[in-house]
Amino acid sequence: MEKMMIKLVVSALVAVIMAFGHASPAKAAEGGASHYLPGAYGDILIAQPPKPGWQAAAMLWYQAGDVSRAVLQGRVNLSLDLDLFLAIPAATYTFEQTVLGGTYTVGIAIPFGYANLDARAIFPILGTRDASDDSFDLSDIVVTPVQLNWTAGRFSFKLAENIIAPTGGYDTSNFVNLGRNYWSFDTIAAVSWFHEKTGTGVDLAPGIMVNTENDKTDYKTGTEFHLDFAANQFLSKSFAVGIKGYWYQQISGDSGSGALLGDFKSEAFGIGPGFVWVPQSAGGNLTVLGKWIHDFHAEKRLDSDYFTLVTAWKF
Repeated sequence: MEKMMIKLVVSALVAVIMAFGHASPAKAAEGGASHYLPGAYGDILIAQPPKPGWQAAAMLWYQAGDVSRAVLQGRVNLSLDLDLFLAIPAATYTFEQTVLGGTYTVGIAIPFGYANLDARAIFPILGTRDASDDSFDLSDIVVTPVQLNWTAGRFSFKLAENIIAPTGGYDTSNFVNLGRNYWSFDTIAAVSWFHEKTGTGVDLAPGIMVNTENDKTDYKTGTEFHLDFAANQFLSKSFAVGIKGYWYQQISGDSGSGALLGDFKSEAFGIGPGFVWVPQSAGGNLTVLGKWIHDFHAEKRLDSDYFTLVTAWKF
């Protein structure tokens, strides 16, 4: 059981280390969302130290959401309705040598995908007009220059810094973009608890995201607090079910001349079921994770359903 769990953790970590904070279009903050992807940190044992070497993962992300109003591409928009599909390949490398007594990991994730947005846009002189657009493009790349993990008995701890670069497609003449045209810096601290005999695990991953200004729209999204959480129970050596969710709170308001709706501070909470599968035929190197999170509360942010499917492989 112990060897199986170590391999599972290493594989699962790939899925959750890099599958966070990616750009998504039309979103709190500017557009009713931000670089933070709800629930993407908290699948299983997310603070457990990975084994040295390469890991790879691929996430499929689908979001369906709506918000009553938001500023998008420098204009106030009403009744925004978004469908977003993202494919997020990611890779990490864990070094043999420890740093500050913990494992040291670096990584990168390169999201791309398709978005469709319907809304009622408010134009100068013309007034309110129905608008619709779609886009297939690269989204904003995430780099993790440092991730440190430690373990102590049944507890594991993680500290990581993620940098989201404005590499995605962005043009103010487009109604919907896959990029957000600003930098974000996301600091994550996570803790995991796992009882090997019962196969029960609990994870908490709080983080603070600081954003720079979108110089195309003079809009600066405020600082964001987010907390991903998960509780899992193994029903067998290779299969677990659990509850996954998140809490989001914007702790400082939006600013800049482009913040036409004022500070527009957002908050949201969502929760839903998930599973973890470690096929025995793959020798514990392959992990498959899936979940559905439903927003039970969303204020000034896209009220959404999120569906994810992740495959992770340890080389």
